[in-house]
Amino acid sequence: MAVRARSFEIRYDRNEPQFPTSRSSRTNIMRKGVRFLLLVLLCALALASCAPQKNIVSAPGRTGLPGHKAQDPRQALEKYGKYLAATHPGDPARVEAWKNTVDSAIQLGDYALAEKSLRQWQFESGKTVASWPWNQSHAHLLWASKGRGAYTAYLSNLMERKDLEWPTREAAGRELSGHFWEHGEYSLAFDAMGFLYRNTSGASAKGALESDALARAESLSPDELQKVLDSSLGADPTTYPWSTVVWAQSMKRLDRDKDSWPSVWPSLSGIVNSGELANRDFFAGSLHTLEQKLGAVRQSLVLLLPLSGPYSKVGWQIAKGADCAWRENKALSATPEIKLINTESPTFLEELQSIPNTPLVGGPLRKNVWEKIRMAGLNRSIRFLTFLPSVEDEGREAWRFFSSPEDQARALVKGCNLLGITSFAILHPQDRFGMAMTSVFQDEVYSTGGQLPVVRGYDMDNPPTWTKAVGAVLGASDAKNSMNPEPPFQAVFLPDSMFRVQQLAPLFHYYEEKRLVLLGPQAWSQSMGGGGLEMQYFDLAVFPGAWDPSLDSGNAARLRQGMIEGGGRADMWAALGYDFVRFTALLGGGQGSAENFNLSLAQSASRMPWTMAPMHWTNGRVRQELFLFQPTPSGMVRASMDKIRNVRAQRQGQREERRTQLSGQ
Repeated sequence: MAVRARSFEIRYDRNEPQFPTSRSSRTNIMRKGVRFLLLVLLCALALASCAPQKNIVSAPGRTGLPGHKAQDPRQALEKYGKYLAATHPGDPARVEAWKNTVDSAIQLGDYALAEKSLRQWQFESGKTVASWPWNQSHAHLLWASKGRGAYTAYLSNLMERKDLEWPTREAAGRELSGHFWEHGEYSLAFDAMGFLYRNTSGASAKGALESDALARAESLSPDELQKVLDSSLGADPTTYPWSTVVWAQSMKRLDRDKDSWPSVWPSLSGIVNSGELANRDFFAGSLHTLEQKLGAVRQSLVLLLPLSGPYSKVGWQIAKGADCAWRENKALSATPEIKLINTESPTFLEELQSIPNTPLVGGPLRKNVWEKIRMAGLNRSIRFLTFLPSVEDEGREAWRFFSSPEDQARALVKGCNLLGITSFAILHPQDRFGMAMTSVFQDEVYSTGGQLPVVRGYDMDNPPTWTKAVGAVLGASDAKNSMNPEPPFQAVFLPDSMFRVQQLAPLFHYYEEKRLVLLGPQAWSQSMGGGGLEMQYFDLAVFPGAWDPSLDSGNAARLRQGMIEGGGRADMWAALGYDFVRFTALLGGGQGSAENFNLSLAQSASRMPWTMAPMHWTNGRVRQELFLFQPTPSGMVRASMDKIRNVRAQRQGQREERRTQLSGQ
């Protein structure tokens, strides 16, 4: 089939688009320049056609390249070239002709020709580079010539550019999200959709994005949905697009097991009551239908805390943090009612037993109280999330909402590995805490393939012997004008109080060993900010912690403000209570069997926007990914591994200078 033009004939097959012709007119300077370049292009194609023909074979990994695909890309290039030569700049169909010219060159594998065509297109109109068709062709060329990473990076940068008009940025975001989805990178696809949603105005446009995200989420398996949430890094589960993922996951779980309704309901209710969605009526109607069918859910929550006696200060901090979370969300039906029980009361067991409907219980905080609960057998009928570092039968008859010594050791060893440190020493007090932490740290070092050549204890009640203990760890002597031997480790674990470590740390400097990283337990965080810390001994000190006072997340800011309004101050214990209430609102009760409860713990943790260091559960056993801090005279700050690395390098240089000095004497 042929279309007769005024001065030329275009032949095409039915798969190629037809372009309208335009009436000839006087050419201007720009058109002459473009026509000249196009004549060069046509000549090049003519010469190529005279050469021996070769089959065009796609390069490995390039078979899925996007863009226009012509049945005969050489013929397509000639056709589009003739069309561009015969029409004027400003003809609407020229955009598609230019775009298909670039894509046909890419299809041939002639990236130089594609690049040249892009520049000719740009030369024709300076505004072209701000348009989506030109940028889309450029993105396709980048993928073909430089790889998929260059393509996705270009699109990501394009949608972030505020100097471009929104239609171009929106189109880039849509192509990027579609690309990630086609390649099974669902979390990245949802990230791109989230960008579009945040920058889109109008309920209709937002509603369309919500429908699209929900349809995509519903097409995924439960395992795939969980992977998406696991990679969302604590994003708010009530905000788009993660709310659609949580909704789809919850509905799939409910389809499999109607008994999971009490644990599914908090997530659905939180999404509806957040007020963040344009399609709120749809979600609210769906939830209402489920409530009529499966019944309304009433949550209750008990906190077992020491509200009098020597631990009352800690207990009340937890309670105040919990109250902040309750007051913050009391308008939402997902927020459970809270009952406080004082574990120092002789009747606390009777109070606990008298509460109906087998609530979820937070606490206790002390081991001896937990033993009383176990002796009474209450742990077999009530779900306890204890604030203890360890419990028997974890994941079966007891659970934790607290860090463990293993979490502390793991954070320290992992941080040292980032510094290239894999060999350690331990200098510990000969008390129960020191011995227990030593055992845990040893296990962690060995499990990660590290070395532990030196382990030594000291009498915590006999400070005059500490100098000798440090010297023994270093293999040092008191001989003057001699270098102590190179220690077979680069970090030393000191599981003792900060008070005693402030006396131990200078002893390493006494033996001229200033390069070691000093590792401490989480207990150091309770002794920060008192002043008097000599930083020359602690600029290479690191310890773990669950609460970062400088965290600038929205949740942390709300906790700090809530505590100030209540006449208090946010700390790790307040954050514990605050996150506990918010987490149980997602969790939604005891969920019958231990297996169902364990599943709810894992899924709720992946949706939780944590204020503390994140927790996650595997088969009911919790791990907390603790932060790493460094001590300062005014308090603790997040550890900077780059800073520590630089200080160690500087100290190593000083060590070499000292060695040179002594060898010259």
